[in-house]
Amino acid sequence: MLTKNIHILVVDDVILMCDFLYGVANKVTSCRAFKALDGKTAAEFLENESIDLLITDIEMRAPSGLDLVQRVRAGMFSNTAYDIPIIMFSGNAYRDVIEQSIKFDINDFLAKPITSAQLTKKIQHHLQHHKTVKPVAHYKQLMADAGAVTTEPPADRGFSVAIVRELPQSKSEDAEQSDAGSKTADKKDFLVWPEGATTGYFQLDRRLRNFAFNVSCFHNVFVDNCKAVAIESERKRACEAADYLFHIAKNIKNKEQRRDFWLLFNQRLEKLKPHILELNNINIKHHSQVLVLLKRLSYWWMQTCNRPIIQITENEVEVDDD
Repeated sequence: MLTKNIHILVVDDVILMCDFLYGVANKVTSCRAFKALDGKTAAEFLENESIDLLITDIEMRAPSGLDLVQRVRAGMFSNTAYDIPIIMFSGNAYRDVIEQSIKFDINDFLAKPITSAQLTKKIQHHLQHHKTVKPVAHYKQLMADAGAVTTEPPADRGFSVAIVRELPQSKSEDAEQSDAGSKTADKKDFLVWPEGATTGYFQLDRRLRNFAFNVSCFHNVFVDNCKAVAIESERKRACEAADYLFHIAKNIKNKEQRRDFWLLFNQRLEKLKPHILELNNINIKHHSQVLVLLKRLSYWWMQTCNRPIIQITENEVEVDDD
């Protein structure tokens, strides 16, 4: 029986999912939930509140879910114990990321979609069954061995960020790339995800937003004539975001029965594939050809972000418990 007031922190950069986690955690007996939409806010909660259980997605902008786990286990937060239960989840995590999580002795790893009943059961179990973890020094050594590198994967955000994300080759290149990023910071988004839009699948929404973000990054560094290394980096990220979108769509389609939706959406994806192939192979020195391709991508996006594929919701959409 849980007798004390348990503080649970839930972290996800998808608002719908974060609200779902928050609602479930708050309904568990004797529990009070806090929610964070990014790793930075989560770190502030961990530093200033006495958190008893952490529930976090892996894929977020820095600090990522894995970064948070590492810092908790290394005892880097003043008010949160290093040995609290940690539940991690993801829709599509890479194997090496999961393996890193396991090294830091997380208590559980859940694959999306997550039901309220499943999450409630996991919370109750891990609050009542203490897991012995290794000393703080062990986790600090793991971080040191890994070089304590904090990466910032592309995530759902406002698109207007410092664009260049390559590690600097030299001080002069670093300064030039920072200037390039600051130039694009105030630029209007090239591809815009409509406010309140949803396909009905939060994972698909997330990957579409991520695709828009990365194509916008590529567009901005290209039109600003940034260094070739920056343009190539953003081109690669845009292609990877598209590949991830194709992968997620295929996985979800195999589990769902919305035949009319998937018929239309698959048609849109098939039209996107040749554009991504061209983006992957195009010579970025051929300025006019790249601009033509960007126009095609913009037109594809405009047609895709429309009914009946995209619905605009005025009220909060429930997270499916199926």
